[in-house]
Amino acid sequence: MDKTKTIGFIAAFGAATLMGLVGLFARQINAQGDVIAFSRMFCGAVLFFFILLGLGRIKDLKRYRLSPAMIFSGLFMGACLSAYIAATQMTSIANAVFFIYVGPIISTLLAIIFLKEPFKPITMFAISIVFIGMMLIVGLVKITPEGLSFGMTFAAETFVGDMLALTSGIGFGLFLFLGRFRQDVPGDVRSFWNFFFALIAICMLFIFSKPSIAQMTPTDWYWWIGIGVVCGFGALSLCTIATKNLLAVEFATISYWECVVASIIGILIFNEPLSAMQMMGGLLIIVGGTSEMAVGGLQKVKQKYRVKMAAKAAV
Repeated sequence: MDKTKTIGFIAAFGAATLMGLVGLFARQINAQGDVIAFSRMFCGAVLFFFILLGLGRIKDLKRYRLSPAMIFSGLFMGACLSAYIAATQMTSIANAVFFIYVGPIISTLLAIIFLKEPFKPITMFAISIVFIGMMLIVGLVKITPEGLSFGMTFAAETFVGDMLALTSGIGFGLFLFLGRFRQDVPGDVRSFWNFFFALIAICMLFIFSKPSIAQMTPTDWYWWIGIGVVCGFGALSLCTIATKNLLAVEFATISYWECVVASIIGILIFNEPLSAMQMMGGLLIIVGGTSEMAVGGLQKVKQKYRVKMAAKAAV
């Protein structure tokens, strides 16, 4: 596996890990979903602005021309995260998670169709395994006395929440897909513009949601800043690096690691039980997410061995 891929895989795992901490932070904040999402975008934009300023590279923001892909990737990022958090408050967690994780599948299909990205057998195996694992770990597939059951339910009272969840999945997929464009732009510059346009998207949503912050206490604000730094600046910056260095489907397979992290947090912090089916789902996600890296590593070892044997034969 080459250095670029290694960086991409490490960044993807880091992004998914930090994204998995969203629930830990969000449960401590007494605020509307888009207010929480605003923190993630705001902290990211501000911190990257000062990083570029400190490095004497603020002129890079003008040097690299903005393109539709850069603008809309940020808009979709802000809209999808805001819609997802709102969806978790208006429909079941299982429905919300299922719909947002349709996003990586959407980005994969778009990249294959429009960017002609390859779709290898090992990649097909990985994306299939992690998607099945996701459905198991969020409880969509369960074992009942009658056999296997699919637990996704729809009701009139959760219709708006389900539609918001579907919107978040589409937005997530488009954000990941558009992240594959403009590879010439440095990661920190690209991240700043992502956060900047995501902020614009969330502020536009504020017109309709009209959130309030009057109920927030000092403790809420500490957690609000924390989620912005960790799950905003940290997670989404690594996500930008990952999408730049990996194919869409490679990032997709690793992104499901977030479900495993969220489950571990649920067990360790909130004492939430985990069934055998959910544990199996977590194992499938780990296997699928690491399979492509493992195969790439084995191929590299095999190639080195062949080169070594060829050198000996030449002697």
